[in-house]
Amino acid sequence: MLRGPWCQLWLFLLLLLPGAPEPPGASRPWEGTDQPGSAWAWPGFQRLQEQLRAAGALSKRYWTLFSCQVWPDDCDEDEEAATGPLGWRLPLLGQRYLDLLTTWYCSFKDCCPRGDCRISNNFTGLEWDLNVRLHGQHLVQQLVLRTVRGYLETPQPEKALALSFHGWSGTGKNFVARMLVENLYRDGLMSDCVRMFIATFHFPHPKYVDLYKEQLMSQIRETQQLCHQTLFIFDEAEKLHPGLLEVLGPHLERRAPEGHRAESPWTVFLFLSNLRGDIINEVVLKLIKAGWSREEITMEHLEPHLQAEIVETIDNGFGHSRLVKENLIDYFIPFLPLEYRHVRLCARDAFLSQELLYKEETLDEIAQMMVYVPKEEQLFSSQGCKSISQRINYFLS
Repeated sequence: MLRGPWCQLWLFLLLLLPGAPEPPGASRPWEGTDQPGSAWAWPGFQRLQEQLRAAGALSKRYWTLFSCQVWPDDCDEDEEAATGPLGWRLPLLGQRYLDLLTTWYCSFKDCCPRGDCRISNNFTGLEWDLNVRLHGQHLVQQLVLRTVRGYLETPQPEKALALSFHGWSGTGKNFVARMLVENLYRDGLMSDCVRMFIATFHFPHPKYVDLYKEQLMSQIRETQQLCHQTLFIFDEAEKLHPGLLEVLGPHLERRAPEGHRAESPWTVFLFLSNLRGDIINEVVLKLIKAGWSREEITMEHLEPHLQAEIVETIDNGFGHSRLVKENLIDYFIPFLPLEYRHVRLCARDAFLSQELLYKEETLDEIAQMMVYVPKEEQLFSSQGCKSISQRINYFLS
């Protein structure tokens, strides 16, 4: 008898499969429902019949995709069925449930990608998080998933992937970094494959920069030896000492010297910075005043201005480092300033995350507590969505 997780899996699959075969000659009373006077010609029943057919097709699709994720070597025929002309795509939420089922199965059966169970690479979950949980950042949604997935699915990448996130505080830079960590690694920030550095916390004293350089090189090297897919996050990147930025240079080169060659085939560097967030805001405000909608703004509008301003910045070493001057950063990704409607969505999400009930009027009250700039237009939240949870707690107290 099946017990434990195998029993649960069998019961779940019974619900998923389209249905059992019928005995020969079995009658189908609903056939011929289009005949006048038929008892089965009721429009409500016909709609139910169509929904059941769609559910059966969806169940077959789920089973096909699930089996291919768990038993990839035996799904050649299933792949053809999964990509057949069904006329629709599997809904994103359904894919989310499929990933949950696969994760549950893999919790007691070894079916990890690349043979390392610390690495999950849940791109469906990442897409869901970016599209549902992140607000007002259509450029980030488009670019982050495409670049990260494309890089990690490259068999032998020529260099590490380096992304630099720029924008005002509270626009979602750390939020997106956390999404990447949680969807790419089973243990999130606690994973052996992930290291996060905060400039003012890990490297606070310039006089110890030589010690910091040795520690940083050692931690990068040790992490790359432990994992073949690593992620390094540098928060407050504009405050990193120039000497530390120079240490990172060899790890980002297309063909690094042998002594600095990365041990892990896939390495991602994330740099999070408020640097030149004001330029992003100025360009966005100018375009909106000119009649552009926010969603019409493209990378071509922002990235050249952002990169040029970073290079010309004289009060920090990031813009003058070889990472920028030698084009070792693959993408400078702008985070747009958030508007009133985005702050409301952040407040709603904060309520839902704490399982609290809310009213639309409450969301308005919380959003109105934020300061909006410029002074005349009152268009952008000066703190983005930062401190929304604290404001909710104050509101409820």
